[in-house]
Amino acid sequence: MNFPLKRALVPLGLALSLTLPAAAAGMGAFVPNTTYTGFIDVDSSAWYAADVEKAVELGLMKGKGDGRFDPQGKLSLAEAVTMAAQVHAAYTGQTFTPGGSPWYKNAVNYALENGLILTGEYSDYTALATRADMAGIFAYALPPEELPRMNRVAAVPDVTASTDYASAIYLLYNAGVLAGTNSGSFAPDTTIDRASAAAILNRLALPESRVELNLTTPAAGTTLESSDGAFRLTFGVGSPEEITQDGGVGFSFTDKSGSLKALSFAKSGQSAQTLEDFAVGKLTALRDQLGGVELLEQPDVVLFRGLSAISWRYQIGNTIHTMFYVENSTSYVELTLSHSAGADADTFYQQLLSTAYTLDLAL
Repeated sequence: MNFPLKRALVPLGLALSLTLPAAAAGMGAFVPNTTYTGFIDVDSSAWYAADVEKAVELGLMKGKGDGRFDPQGKLSLAEAVTMAAQVHAAYTGQTFTPGGSPWYKNAVNYALENGLILTGEYSDYTALATRADMAGIFAYALPPEELPRMNRVAAVPDVTASTDYASAIYLLYNAGVLAGTNSGSFAPDTTIDRASAAAILNRLALPESRVELNLTTPAAGTTLESSDGAFRLTFGVGSPEEITQDGGVGFSFTDKSGSLKALSFAKSGQSAQTLEDFAVGKLTALRDQLGGVELLEQPDVVLFRGLSAISWRYQIGNTIHTMFYVENSTSYVELTLSHSAGADADTFYQQLLSTAYTLDLAL
């Protein structure tokens, strides 16, 4: 089954320990270190001129030779990986030297070793990067805590649960790194030019460059808000109903795929001090209630719709349950996706996940 997650968020056992590398240099590493001398194809009046200058000064981009930057040139996967490796190395204080044979070999090796990309994820690094590819690579150059939410994005019009790197795209929208078009759409399958990549790269490295967005229009369907205001969900064809359970409030939803349950639990009423503690407490309670539980997927730190989350999965009889735990400033939110096992299990899960991906969590 496919999960909306991958790499770079720290795996965990039941201890659920989150740490940064001891030698981390942090965001203070992103300071000018290269003199900008200009490019013959970058006019000072162009919308991207300041972004190109800043990216070059930070040492995150270079020209293409012969005094050119090639602002309209399409970004390759090799270039995107190299940029992400430079950001990650600067932040963590690691040593990274571009080069090798081919020219991007060192960057690819670094990215693989540090979880920025996965083995076999790309077969041709000379291929052009789509906008989704770029987001999926850039999002893992920094840890999630350096990409805090400043925007409440209800829906990106052309990004669904099945879109490649959807969680990474939402992460960068919420953090103000991606802004999309005037309508808020992202065009995930189109290529991206080097000028646009420079602007996005600067927002990644320089939090003061990030942008506030107003994408509050939900996906099509019926949108309901939990009684405590912690989250909204948009339901399609099916039967949503308001519920309370175990001290939580929210909704359950049933359609032909199965059921989805969303509950929020006020932090003020919990002994758990962290999301990790809360998720483990829920798993422990389930184990005690059932007299043991066999997990299909162990608890793990994942990326769900741009949010750091704890996820795990178990099966009772012929029903598979997938759990996601996320949080806002005042609440822990539990999402349960339940569907039948068997040949159509992945289809059912993906259809329920599409509903779960309408989650609009309050800041």
